[in-house]
Amino acid sequence: MLSFHCTMCLKSELDRVQLASDSGVIVTTGNWNAGQILEHCAKLFEVGLDGTEEKLGAFARLFGFLFRGMIFRASSMRAGYQLPKDAKLLPSDGVTFEQGMQRMRLVLGRLDNGALMTKRSPFLGAMTHAKWMHVNLIHSQLHLGFITYPGAR
Repeated sequence: MLSFHCTMCLKSELDRVQLASDSGVIVTTGNWNAGQILEHCAKLFEVGLDGTEEKLGAFARLFGFLFRGMIFRASSMRAGYQLPKDAKLLPSDGVTFEQGMQRMRLVLGRLDNGALMTKRSPFLGAMTHAKWMHVNLIHSQLHLGFITYPGAR
């Protein structure tokens, strides 16, 4: 089982996924290909860095408010939450592995260069960079768990 405590842990897994892809042994479970998974994870990091114009309904905002403390304390995220079909966080239909990986590496590079995630989350409200980092790491941990290859954790 994957466990990301820092961006270095995440980047190490990305390196392993890249090697598996280069070797042609990557398999995904679920509804998305590996490029879509990577793009989706990158998009959430980008929301923390750049913000979003996306607005959520009252029910989703209430859910976020009620469960934000539990999310901030969680060491993992559970699968099963379905985004609305028009959500900007959903991956593009035709995104390739290379495009998804490039987007993920670019956003992590921004963080490595000192960029801070300080924008308001449409779901969880105002968050510090540390809280954004935690949410993004457990979110990426969940989704990268749907990418499998020989020797995957």
